[in-house]
Amino acid sequence: MSLSPPPISLDIEFRLTPAHSIPMVSQLSRRVTVPQDLFTRKEVETVEQLAMELVVKRSPTHSKTIHWDELEDWQKDNEYILYGYRRIQYHWYGCVSSIFTYLHNETVNIHTHLWGSALFAYFLSTYYDSYIDLHAISTWKDVAVVGIFLSSAMFCLAASAFYHTSGCHSNEVTSSCHAFDYSGIIILIVGSFFPSIYYGFYCYPHIQKFYLSLISLAGLGAAYIVLNPEYAKPTHRGARTAVFIGLGLCAIVPTSHMFLTHPFDELVSKMGVDWLVASGALYIVGALLYANRVPERLAPGCFDYLLASHQIFHICVVLAAWAHYQGVLACLQYRMSQPVCVP
Repeated sequence: MSLSPPPISLDIEFRLTPAHSIPMVSQLSRRVTVPQDLFTRKEVETVEQLAMELVVKRSPTHSKTIHWDELEDWQKDNEYILYGYRRIQYHWYGCVSSIFTYLHNETVNIHTHLWGSALFAYFLSTYYDSYIDLHAISTWKDVAVVGIFLSSAMFCLAASAFYHTSGCHSNEVTSSCHAFDYSGIIILIVGSFFPSIYYGFYCYPHIQKFYLSLISLAGLGAAYIVLNPEYAKPTHRGARTAVFIGLGLCAIVPTSHMFLTHPFDELVSKMGVDWLVASGALYIVGALLYANRVPERLAPGCFDYLLASHQIFHICVVLAAWAHYQGVLACLQYRMSQPVCVP
């Protein structure tokens, strides 16, 4: 007389999210009895996972976004933003589809820099015909320095949009994309110096080379600091911001030097220094709001979807890059109007 294998009882217990968004259903249990030799433990675990996903998807209160308390630790960055977080996707389709299919607290961050990047791609494709090709004395250096700035702005904004899109993928992917975002910020800051220094010291090639070398080394130093995984933690937001602002403030040295080599009215009225000052002010204001998480820290939950500090910072970055471009064009037009270099 043969005996059949004793059955095993598989208890699937679903624990979903806190009571503030989806009612606790941990009491929900479904007992499935199967022969012991029918499934391996790995297959049983797979069934459990699929069953859990099925319950979540069919929950009448299930939504595409969740509350701060439902986030995993690696997702938590700003405790003053309470609602509108995307669920973890673990695949790129879910991340990319979130750009256009529903509103969440990263929607504004993604779109401001996605379309900002497209704007600078347009500038990059038109600046030669619109400005440089009009002047007989323009050279490949004019093409290069303006192109470096526009390319760096386009890359920075695209990297930022890409990072914010990836924020619901997984810890590993998001961390890698965060480093990509930091790289874009440094590239934009350094790239912004190239046309300003080139035209500001147009008649002083040795000074040009000195300052361009100096800012390039400073950019490498900043990258070494902020790309350290330790600085990716939310607790180091202030330190990261200080590094970026410090790198940008390196402009004080060559700008002060320019006031020694050019009359003040010439710098302001003809060489676009007023645009460059406006650009720097926008960067600093946006960065300080971001670092201090204002205004959302004053009214948690009120700025989850619109006008949070990070969103304001993104808008400031696009406006600052545009203002810088206007300053670069002013410098270009001024230098092209000078047939002979007169220091």
